[in-house]
Parts: sequence; C-alpha cells; structure tokens
Amino acid sequence: MMILFKLLFKLTGLTILIACIGCNSGTTKLLPYQSQLNQTFDLRYGTTVGLPDEEIEISFEKLSESRCPEDVNCIQAGEGVVSLVVKVGKQSEHLVLKVKGLCSDRPECGEAKTVLNYTLTLMSLNPYPTKVLGDKKKYIAKMIVTKKPPMGETK
Repeated sequence: MMILFKLLFKLTGLTILIACIGCNSGTTKLLPYQSQLNQTFDLRYGTTVGLPDEEIEISFEKLSESRCPEDVNCIQAGEGVVSLVVKVGKQSEHLVLKVKGLCSDRPECGEAKTVLNYTLTLMSLNPYPTKVLGDKKKYIAKMIVTKKPPMGETK
C-alpha cells in the first residue's frame, strides 16, 4: 500500500510539472514594463516595454543628446536622438527617432516612423539637458505606438 501511495504521489508531481511546462510554451514572455496600443508610455534608457496584445517589444538601446541646455544661448536648438530595437513576433528592426531641442511636450517636438506595420512616435525625451549632461539611465522617452492601417484603408 505504501509503495502504491509513493508511486501515485510521484505521478501526480510529474503530471503537474508537465502541465506547467505546457502552459508556458508558446506564450509571450512577461516583461516588467508593459503598455497597450494607442496609449502613451514611458520607456527608460536601457529597458524594454512590451505590448503583449500585439507581441511587440521596444528596447531603448542608445541615446545621443545635443539639445541646447536650459538657460544657455545656443546657435542651434540641437536634438535628442534615441535608438530603439523593435521586435514584432520573431522579426526585429532598429529604429532611430529624434526630438527637437528647445521644444517640449508638444506633438510637433518629436518624430514618428513606421516599422513592421506599427507607427512609433517619440513625444518627448526627459530630463531636458542642463549645463551638465545627466546620467543616461535617468532618461525617459515618452512614446506611443499605433497600428498602421492595412493598404487601402484609412482611419
């Protein structure tokens, strides 16, 4: 009787293990930062945001900062440049978006580009530079992702 009980216990544990492995195969991995289509979100330098409903991952990989610092007289306004890696399913592409210097929190300040049938818009890049360039890890790109309508359709 004891042997039968031990065998039943081991088979139950094995069944649960196989069920857990089966549940995780083929699903989107959970990222610590998530958002949704058509909603603004913050993307920190060095992190990845996922849009699980669309199987999209956006990673903030590089930053170039040449915007004219606050309280400084500059000849040019400069620009902030973010380099992203965009993954949709198993496809991935690099994308570079710019934000204008001396411009903040207005739609025309940032740039929008379409990649893998989604339009990514960089709305702002903070913190705005001061006389001293800040730590890159403190930079946050405010973004929104929209789906490109199929050919022949308009919004």
